[in-house]
Amino acid sequence: MGENKHEWVERVKKITKTYPIMKNICIIGGGACGVAAFIELFVQISTQGLQDQLSITIVEKSKKVGYGLAFGTTEKSHLLNTQAELMGIFADEVEHFSEWLNDNAYRTRGRVEEENGDIDHAYTSRILYGDYLHEQFVSHLKKAKSTGMTVNLVCDQAYDIDAEEGRFLVKLKEGDPVESDYVILALGNPEATNFREFQPYSHFINSPWPAHKMLEKIDKKAHVGILGTSLSSIDAVVALMDHGHEGKITLFSPEGMLPRVQPIENIDVERSYLTLKNVHMIKRKHFRAPKVKELFRLFMRDVENVEKGPIDWQNQDRVGKKAGYYLDRDIELAENGGDSILNIAYSLRYDASKLWSWLSEEEKSKFKKWLGPHWGVNRHGMPLSNAKRLKELMDKGVLEIHAEIGKVTPNEDNFVVEYGENGQKTVDNLINATGSPSKVKDMDCELTENILKKELIHPYSSGGILVNELTLEAINRSKVSGIYATGHLLNGMMLDVNAVWYNVKSIASLCQDILFKARYGENC
Repeated sequence: MGENKHEWVERVKKITKTYPIMKNICIIGGGACGVAAFIELFVQISTQGLQDQLSITIVEKSKKVGYGLAFGTTEKSHLLNTQAELMGIFADEVEHFSEWLNDNAYRTRGRVEEENGDIDHAYTSRILYGDYLHEQFVSHLKKAKSTGMTVNLVCDQAYDIDAEEGRFLVKLKEGDPVESDYVILALGNPEATNFREFQPYSHFINSPWPAHKMLEKIDKKAHVGILGTSLSSIDAVVALMDHGHEGKITLFSPEGMLPRVQPIENIDVERSYLTLKNVHMIKRKHFRAPKVKELFRLFMRDVENVEKGPIDWQNQDRVGKKAGYYLDRDIELAENGGDSILNIAYSLRYDASKLWSWLSEEEKSKFKKWLGPHWGVNRHGMPLSNAKRLKELMDKGVLEIHAEIGKVTPNEDNFVVEYGENGQKTVDNLINATGSPSKVKDMDCELTENILKKELIHPYSSGGILVNELTLEAINRSKVSGIYATGHLLNGMMLDVNAVWYNVKSIASLCQDILFKARYGENC
């Protein structure tokens, strides 16, 4: 690994006394957030004429930047859960991806679900979006180098960071450490650790990603159990069926709720109650943060306003109820633009993050506990084509969904999963599709484990780490500045951290803060 920590610090001191060195920005991770950060940095650096003052290093363990687990899947039926018009990689050009689709022979690498040739509202395969990200990265890397900017791409894995004398030493698994002045953590979604005790069993798969590892382990006639009923579990079902799976599939979760079905085009609705103005008035009049109960009451009033009358809210609670019944209903609703609950939730996509930032830590935790699952299934729906596939499987008796998951018992050749009051299923294979953990201490990531111990990052009670909400700079007990984060690491402080459009927008502010500090100094 070369010189030790003391030698590195002394060398930095000697160099900086002799002449000022070019400042380096290290981006750890080359998925969607890493690509967005690199492109935004390049645009801001070049437009401000700072190519001779700042360099960029990108550390990515995969050989090809832009794909990662999310967009590297070769399963053509693994669709994006967001329409193309919101997937642009540029903060102020959200339609760029749909424009790219229109300009390219896009159907050669994946699948596009569209209605009446409308690319803007299309759901494309994840691999196709990975192609788009990779192409944008390569194109802007060439442009950056043509302007004289120093950009280094390192194919390696970062596992630790040292902070000394105002600089960072990013330690790598294979190569020499990277010296840097600013670090951007764009780590993607870590695997879950909630069923780590099952890892020794060969018939347990801890994640449906990448799909080929899951498919290699599972016999086509096996009864497969999947922990979770979210979008990841649906992707697992689709992948299994695409590869000719013949056995039964059973999904288990605490609530037993499937995501709602996303309409091809939502009906536009106008909110009169749950608005930024009305919620701000609560703050101004009562001199306190809004409460979750207040926000939900305003949401209810908006829904009933659209419905032009009261609705039975108790009947809207899907927890533990027959998922098949609601799936049939949701497909019909999606084909007609969705219902008022779905459309009010969709209309909040640009305001929800600000409303979330106004909640206290305690209220955020209450939201996750009380309303989190309901918000998730309504705000993050599945594509209509996937919903129809699930309905077909349920109608044939191939797919079942059970709520109130209980004890899971591993055996030498199977797993026994308990659910409900007296329910029990024996499955040949078990897939963990519960998603990435919320708490940073539960994330299966060596890098975050190490820098958490060094107090370079600080956990946030609602999930993820503590950051400055405006700049995404990590706030820590060590009072070290210069570490930034984006994506899932911010899942508690931010709300829409799995949405590309939201991440690229916040990354623009992150990059602006780094460049301001690099240009004018930390204390300006």
